[in-house]
Order: sequence, then structure tokens, then C-alpha cells
Amino acid sequence: MISLIEYLYMLAVALLVGKIVLLSFVVAPILAKNLERESFGKVVRELFPAYYTLGMGTAIAGLISVAGLGLILGMRTILVIAGGAWLIIFAAEAYCRSPLTPQSNAMRDRLKEQELRGTVDPALQTAWNRLHQRSVYLNSLVLLAGLCLLGLAGRW
Repeated sequence: MISLIEYLYMLAVALLVGKIVLLSFVVAPILAKNLERESFGKVVRELFPAYYTLGMGTAIAGLISVAGLGLILGMRTILVIAGGAWLIIFAAEAYCRSPLTPQSNAMRDRLKEQELRGTVDPALQTAWNRLHQRSVYLNSLVLLAGLCLLGLAGRW
């Protein structure tokens, strides 16, 4: 039974880290290089909700596996740390999925309208840049947490 639970844990970590690496270092650069700005925006709007939902799903699987290990092996500090990391990952992914992505999309739409009129509100541009930067930071946090979870694997 422990082997099955450890497998679930490792699968969750692999999916989490893999989705971030694939999107951040393969898919996004290729799309940005080969698509017009408008097409890139449409693809990203479709991609990100599913991306964050996958992250939330991996966090749930990770939490279930840590809870299972805790029930079988007894609560150990390392399992509490892993559980905390999975909770942080879930919270970051859920926040990015909603409300951050819808806010970012709405703000980007307003910026596009302003660009068409030839006047862009610098405060709106700054606010959108901050939202985008926040998503980058949270994505980096989730990647770092996933790599730490990989390091914890099998050390219970």
C-alpha cells in the first residue's frame, strides 16, 4: 500500500513540475515566437485556466498521498512539511486561476481598447504589469515548491 501512495505522490510531483517546465520553457516561447500578438493572447486565455486546474488537481493528489502516508506511518515532521507545501501550491494555483487570470484578462482587454484609440493609461499599464509579474512569481514559487517536494520524496 505504501508503494502505491508513494507512486501517487511522485506522479503528482512529476505532473506539477512537468506542466510548469513545459509551458514556461517550451510552449510559451514557441507560441510567442510563431503567433501574432492577438492569436497568442487567444491561445493563452484558453490555456491558462486548464493549466491552473491541472496544478490544483496535482496538489489535491499530493495532499491525499501525504495524508495516506501520515495515516500509515504516523505523522512525521517531513510529512507535515510536504503537506504544507502542497497546500501552498493549491492556494497559489487556485488564486492564479481565479481571481488573478480573470482580472488580468479584463485589464488586458481595457488596454487593447485604449491602444486602438491611441491612448494608453500608464496607471492601467502599470497595474497589468504588476498582475502579470505576480503570476510569474507565483508560478516560480510553485516550481520551487515542486522541486522541494521532489527532494522530500521517499524520506519519510
